[in-house]
Order: sequence, then C-alpha cells, then structure tokens
Amino acid sequence: MGVGLRGVGGRKAQRKRAFQTQARSVGGDDLLPREVALHPGLSGKIRGHPEIIGLRSAAVILIIAGLAGGGHMGTRFNAKALGVLLLLLGSSVLAVAERSFLFYTEYPTVVLSPDRELSLDVILRNTGVSSETIALEITGPTGWNARFETTSYPTLQISAVHLLADAEKPTTVRFKAKPPSGAKSGTYTFTLTARTEDGKLSQSLNVRVVLQPTTATAETEKETKLVLSVNYPSLENPAGKDFTYDITIRNQADTERVVNLRAQVPFLWRAYFTPRWQTDTRITSIKISANATETVRFVVTPPVGVAEGEYPLVFVAQADSDVASLDLKAVVTGTYDLRLGTESEVTGQGDTRNIRAQEGRERTFTLYLWNAGTAPITNISFYATKPSGWEVTFVPEKIEELPPLSLTLKPEKVTVKIKPAARAIPGDYQVSLVASSVQDRKTMDLRVTVAAGMGWGWVGVGVVVVVVAGLTGIFVRLGRR
Repeated sequence: MGVGLRGVGGRKAQRKRAFQTQARSVGGDDLLPREVALHPGLSGKIRGHPEIIGLRSAAVILIIAGLAGGGHMGTRFNAKALGVLLLLLGSSVLAVAERSFLFYTEYPTVVLSPDRELSLDVILRNTGVSSETIALEITGPTGWNARFETTSYPTLQISAVHLLADAEKPTTVRFKAKPPSGAKSGTYTFTLTARTEDGKLSQSLNVRVVLQPTTATAETEKETKLVLSVNYPSLENPAGKDFTYDITIRNQADTERVVNLRAQVPFLWRAYFTPRWQTDTRITSIKISANATETVRFVVTPPVGVAEGEYPLVFVAQADSDVASLDLKAVVTGTYDLRLGTESEVTGQGDTRNIRAQEGRERTFTLYLWNAGTAPITNISFYATKPSGWEVTFVPEKIEELPPLSLTLKPEKVTVKIKPAARAIPGDYQVSLVASSVQDRKTMDLRVTVAAGMGWGWVGVGVVVVVVAGLTGIFVRLGRR
C-alpha cells in the first residue's frame, strides 16, 4: 500500500492530532482495509469507501493523542490479504505530506456493449494543506473519443480541475468514451493521469473496458401475445389538424383480455383513443376476445403554432404482462392561409370594395394580399371574372413566394387596372379578383359603378331636342286646323 500523510491537528505535544492518509492497494484482491489497529491511547477510523471489489483507494483518518514532539509511533492497518502496513508518524514525515491528493474511481473495470457509451465517475480529493490545480490526461486506444466532462454540465469538456484544500469535499469528473464503429470484442485499457501544475505530484489509474456483444435476455426473447398493425404509419397534415391512425390489435391469447391503451406524444400535443365506428366516444381500454382482433382509432392533435417537421409518436397496448408498441410518424407541413384586402381595410383609408369608374376609361385599384399561415405560399397567379368587353390587368402578374405575415410584418401590394367597355351602360357591375396558388385560393368581389360619360350627355341633349322639335311641330299643325 502506498501512503500519503497530512497533519491538520494541534501544534503542541500531548494534544490531539488528526492525520489523513491515502491507502492504496498494490495487492491482488483489490480490497481496502476495513479496520485500523492502533497503539493504546490512539483512536482512528476509515472514511470513504468500505470493502468494495474494484476500489483501489480511500481516505483514512487517524486521531492521535499523546504524541510527544520528535517521537515516532507505529500503527498498522488490518488489510486482510493485503498484508501489514507500518505508518511512521513524525515531524519529518509531516513536512513531506503538505501536498497530496487522491485520484481514483470506484469501478476500474467495466463491461460495455459496442453500441453504448462509457460514462464513469472519477473522484479527486485534495489531502494537502493548500489548493491545487490538477491537469488531466488520457492515454489509450484511438477512435474512442475519450474525454473528461463535468458532472453538472455534461456537454462541457475539461482538461483540468481546481481542488480546494478540503479532503471532506471531493470533486467528481466524468470520464467518457464511445467504442468506434467496428470495434472488436476484448479488453481495452485507458490510463488516466492527474498531475499538479508544477508537475511535482502525479497519479495515474487504469480503467479497463471489456467490450462484448449484447446478449438477448429472457425478457427480450419472450413472445408477446399482443400484435399491433397499422396501414398508414406516417401521415402528413398542417399544424392544428388531427392525425388519425386506425390501429389493429390482435389478442393471440386463449382467453379474453382487457387491453389498456396509452400514447407517447411530444410536449403540448393532445392524444386520445376512440372505437373505430364511435368517434364521439373516448376510451382508455378495450376488451378483446380470445384470438380475436379489434381496431381502435388513435387521434393526435398538434398545437397550432408547432413548427414544420417530422414528429415521432408511440402507441402502446398492454394486457397483463404483455406490452406491445407501435412507432408512428406525424409530418407537420405548416398552414397556408391567403388573405385579400382593400386599401381601406388595410390602412383605414382609400378604396373600399365599392368603386366608381367611367366607360372606356382605365381605373386603378390597389389590392393587398398576405399569408396568415405558417408556411410560404408559392406561385400566386391573378385573374378576374368581368363583364363582356371589360379589361382587367394585374401588376405584377405573378408572385413567386409569399412568406408568412409573421415574418414579413407587411402585406404585398398588387395594382389592378380596370377598364369598362367603351359603351358600357351606366349602372352597377361586379368584378371578381382571384389570387390562386397550389396551396390556397381566394376571391374578392368588387362592385363597380359606371357613371355616364360626356357622350351620353350629348345623346341626352339630342333626345331632348328631338322631343321638343316633335312637340312643336304637332302644336303648329293643330293650330292651323
């Protein structure tokens, strides 16, 4: 056993003194002592870890009373198969042990399957009288991505640790390593080294990783009597729409059983179950006869604001000790909501859906459009339904992509040019403006009032003149008679 000592007690003779020593196994059975055999007048105890296979070090506290200055006193550990250790406590030894630290792991040999990552706690204790900065190093097989990480922040990789001068407060770091793809079965040894900044103190420990294939357990080999199936395991819908899966459950047992239903869905998603033909009835279990089959409907609703993407779902059925699960997928495509508005509706002033025009003259109208959905609307085309002889054009004629309003924060503007027929009769007409894409389609109806032009005014004057002339002729004729 190797030993490091530190005095933390009183200064004068005949006072109690406390010494802490590291006991480290160099024997073959890797067992640490459980007892401390002391001289009369001394008391002592072991702090740290009792008899644990694989443990190679622990802190031993000796409370020594009646030690005369300059004298020596011997004591020993009852270490079973490890033999006998003699500790010489004296002023010359104490001076050497002012700097020391412990570096160990409780499990120096671990068994790992090729698909698992090793995560092993390594403990450091400063048994000296002053704080120390300890550098950490790893040597071993390549390709394992071996590293040290903190336990409080698992993703933070470290290469050194600062230890305060307090043996009662250990610092734990995490040694992590993952077998490379194609690693063969066998024993792999990593050497972990802790060294003070000045390099005067150094400790190493070996971690042996026994890599072996995963063996099937009795539980995994057990055949379940529940069989689940679904015709469409992956569905696609916009956010806020239900995903509905019809799941068939077969009870292969020779007795009737009650099958309990549950689901695993993402946070804020809602899920429930209904009989296939009674969609207004929600259930949490279903009774299935021996060697019979039932179909249940699994309904999942994502939140309205959910992001686009693929989301995993799990349907679980359990009867007695039989558990069966089915992996499903919900693909959220986002929502498409094309909106149209007039200048008055968007800005509070300007044209409404009732406008005025003159025959044969072009009238300009501003059309606003925006996307109130969560996914972009693409390839928006414009056209109009109009009275015969009228002309309606759009500038621009097409919009390649209309992102959600939540991203752009402003609507798009399209200029609409409306020209009534040259001889349109004054009155009210309807013009329908249509914005259409693969994702959505919207229509706005306008009432266009055509006022009489100057041509119709002269026609009216002519009619009046003709009428007056006709009446005058009639009166002249009647007066002669």
